[in-house]
Order: sequence, then C-alpha cells, then structure tokens
Amino acid sequence: MSSSDSQGVELPLKRPPARLASASRIVWLWIWSLVIGLALLVHLAFLVAWPDHFLHEDSGAYLDEAQSILTGHYLDDAGKRPYGMAVFLVLLSKLIGPHAIVFIIAQHLMSIGTALLIAAALRLAGVPRPLSIMAFLFAALYGRTVHYDNTIGAETISNFLISLAAFLAAGIAFRKWPTFLAAAGVGLTLGAVMTCRSAAVGQAAVILLWLAVVPDAGWLRRLTSVALAGGLATAVYLIPTVINHAIGKRLTGNENLAVMAFVVGYSADFDHGVHLERKANARAYVQKMRSADTSTGWADSGVYQWPFAAMHLLEKPGESAAEIEKVVRDIFIETLTTPATLYRHVTAHFLREMYFLLFDANSVARRTVNPQGYEFFAQQDPRPLFGIPTGLKPGQLINDYYKPHWRLEGRVLPTPTQLRLGLNYLLTLGYQPRPDLAGLCCGLRISSEYDDHPGPIRWVSAATLLLAVILLAAAVAARLGLMRPLPTGLPAAGALMISLALISVAFPAFLVYGFNRYAYYAVPFLAGASAVLGAVTFDQIGRLGLAGILTSWAHGRRSRAIADPGSEPAVIGRQVTRYCV
Repeated sequence: MSSSDSQGVELPLKRPPARLASASRIVWLWIWSLVIGLALLVHLAFLVAWPDHFLHEDSGAYLDEAQSILTGHYLDDAGKRPYGMAVFLVLLSKLIGPHAIVFIIAQHLMSIGTALLIAAALRLAGVPRPLSIMAFLFAALYGRTVHYDNTIGAETISNFLISLAAFLAAGIAFRKWPTFLAAAGVGLTLGAVMTCRSAAVGQAAVILLWLAVVPDAGWLRRLTSVALAGGLATAVYLIPTVINHAIGKRLTGNENLAVMAFVVGYSADFDHGVHLERKANARAYVQKMRSADTSTGWADSGVYQWPFAAMHLLEKPGESAAEIEKVVRDIFIETLTTPATLYRHVTAHFLREMYFLLFDANSVARRTVNPQGYEFFAQQDPRPLFGIPTGLKPGQLINDYYKPHWRLEGRVLPTPTQLRLGLNYLLTLGYQPRPDLAGLCCGLRISSEYDDHPGPIRWVSAATLLLAVILLAAAVAARLGLMRPLPTGLPAAGALMISLALISVAFPAFLVYGFNRYAYYAVPFLAGASAVLGAVTFDQIGRLGLAGILTSWAHGRRSRAIADPGSEPAVIGRQVTRYCV
C-alpha cells in the first residue's frame, strides 16, 4: 500500500487515452457479437434438429388455455395452469401467427436475452467483462437450458422476467437509476412472472427483500420503493382473478391437489392425526413405498410419483374431487404444522432433493428425456390451430427457409449444405442424445444431459456454495478488522445471485421432488454467482498478490494495532482503501 493511501489521501484515477478507450469498446463489441452469434447458432442447431418435438408433459395445458382464448371459449376452459403463459402465446399469435415454430423461436431468443440480462446485471455490479461473458455463455449454452427452450412451457419466460427484474434492481442499487420508475418496472415484471408460474413468488420475495436492504438510500426511500414494487406486482398478479370474477368464470381445475399429494405421501404421519380411517386404507402402500426409498431416491420419475396412488386410496366411493382435495389439504396442513413431520420432510426429503438438483446426484435429476420422446405428445394430441404436429423432418427448416442470394452464397454466407453441416457439428458438443460423455474441447468431456452422468451444473453449484462461504467469511473478517471489505457491488450481486439460485430450486424440491427440469430455473443465477466468485478472487489477487492472500490476516492484525479507532486519519484511510485500492 502506498504512503498516500495509508494517510487517507485519494489518488487521482488515471484514465486511458481516448483512442485506446474507443479501440477497447470496439474490441469488446466484436467479442460480444461473436459470443451472441455462437449462442444463436447453438439454439438454431437444436431447433433445426428437433423441429417437431415441442411438447413435454406440461405443454398441453398452456396450449389449451391459449386456444380457448383465441377461439372464444375462455369460459369453458378448466384453467389448470396460471394464464400468464397462455396470454404470451396469444400475443405472439396475434402479432406474428399461431404456430408452434413462432413460439419456440421466441423462447430461444428470450433465453439468450436472459443470459444477456444476467451478464448486464453483473457488469452493473462491477464484475469484469471476461467473467460476465463466461456467465453469459454458461447461461445461454447449457445443454439442459437449450433443451427446454425447445419445448413450450413456462420455464423460459419465467427466467427471462426474473432476470429482467434482477437487472432493474441492480440498476437501482449500483447505478442510481430513478428509484421509483425502476421500482415500478420491477413490480410490473414480478407480477407478470407470477401470472406465468405461481412458484415464482419465492424469487419475487428475494428481489424485493434485496431492494429493501442493499440500495444506498434512506430507509424511507427504500421501503417506499419496495412497497411500490410489491403493490404493482400484487396488482398484476391479481388481474386474472379480477377478470375471472367479473365475467363469472370459475376455475374447475388446479394443481393444488397434485402439489399437496407429494408432501403428504412423502412425509405425513399415517399412524396418527386427522382422517385416521382414511389413512388406514393407504398406510400399507405408503409404508411399502417409503421402504423402497434409497440414498439416491427412487428409481425414476415415474416411481417418484407414487403419492398420487396413495391419494386415491384415501378416497371413498362416490366422493367428489372437492371433497378429496379437502381431506388432502387437512393432512397437508397437519404435516407442515407438526414439528416431527415437518422435520422429517425437511431433513429426509427437501435437503437431499436440493442436493440432487444442484449436483446431478441421482438419475431423476440428471437425465433429461430424449427429445424423440416428445414426438409422442404431438402425435397423441394434435393441435392443428398451432400447427402441431409440424410434420417437419430434421434439417428441413434449412432446406425450406434458408435461401441466400446467389451473389452472397458461398462467399459471404454459407451454402445450405455448409450451414447444415456446421449446425450438426455444434450438436456434437454435448447437445445430442448419446450414452457416453461428449468431447467439448482441450480434452474436456461433458454430459449431454441425456446420459446418466453428472452434468456441468455441479461445477457452477459448487462455485455458488463456495461463494456463499467466502462472502460470509469476508463479512465477518472485515467486521473484525482482519481484512478490508470487498468492493461494495460484489457481495451484493453475489447475495442476489445465490439467493435467486437457491430459492429457484427450493420451492419445487420442497413441494415436489428433484426433477431435472426444475434445475432450469437456477442455471442463469448459478452462472452469475460463479462469475462473482471469479471477480472476488481476482479482486483479492489484485489487492494483495498471491503471497499477500495467504498472509492477509497478519496485515489485518497489524493495521488494527496501528490504527486507533478514535483517530480520524485512520478512519479516512480505511474508507479510501475500501473504494480506491
């Protein structure tokens, strides 16, 4: 540390020459263009390879809702899912056309937009450009992300809206954007995402709490902005309910029973408590299935859903759906309000399913369904209004729609054959089903997400947990005077990314189980947390050097001995060191 720093004198920052700064901006613009182009090509390759495989097990509900709105039968729709995704599909249908290809292209573009928003939020927090690019690449190119972007569902739009809200919140905290205007944007975005996916309420709560704590503003201003964002989010979320009440629509279908069934089946006490007579009918089956549980869970996702069969055993002949739902709700509430059963659910189910999701630790969490299997859903329940099934074969999109001008073909733009071969090569880098690991580069081999090997998600999950430990340790050490505080933006951004990643998998792990699709919601934020870990590491290396990191505790003890807390120069020196070194 220089003498001027130790005396609390702030040294002027040297700015690079204007030409060098302009050249640097141009170089980074080209780099970003290349990585975004790479992401677009990978997503295009997957779409071209699987042009008729857009429906997974939950896609049909969203399409049914969208079709009911487009055809004027909204009142007759059962409403099994939140209507936000259906409204999005209707908007695309009105603006462009009601076709599955349109929906999928929009999802691929939104997924890349999600990665860009995460990278932009990291830059606002002071993360170096190379690390923000690494976060973008992982968030945009992760195999499971690309896979589910190619299926119609709420995953892509939910992550995009949460990332947009996080970006706006970062602008408030790190760049002093107009507080109330940006807070209004956060609120509208969070309300929109909760109309697409009810479980997003956890992520919304994290962002609002972060806004209440992190921004450098008075407590009244912070609380007012959070109240504005929360009020708008609630208002937007309640819009479908208000409309349904106004037009007299009653929702006859929902997921309440399905969600409660898992908690009841996995953890309820079938020997005591309410509805003992009904519990007795299901007791033997529940004990049998629980005894089949192993350290890595049950064999596959089909077996994991055994609680549905247990709920049927609770029914009485001639009982209505509403009556059995009330019974299951009673047992569900009993399970969560009884310390013994709640403890069992948290320790024996929730924590391990979180571990399975974050580290691909069992087959259900790490093995994605082969896209070829999705053709079954399209053939079983065709939807002509949306062009499903499309009837397209792999590669046909290139043949039918890629028509470069003859002057550009082969010179500036690739020929259709060259483009098809290039896209096929990209798929070999871990994006096509295969039983073994796929070669990436430099001898590195990764899971294709379709085999039974752990995937790259375990790397960013480990980095995220390591960052959490480091941030806690750094906060304690700085409080004790053993080290200088980290740059303000890094701990705040790291806390936001860690919290969003963990809450994204916590809700489904607690209420359902560690199905591999649920990890999709955490991937962008795991990538962001990993980039913050790199930024913290390089920050410490830049401050202390490699040798200084190992002996920083000695410097902290010596500075505490020299600097009297009551001495004004010492206090100023610590403040300057925090922001300028």
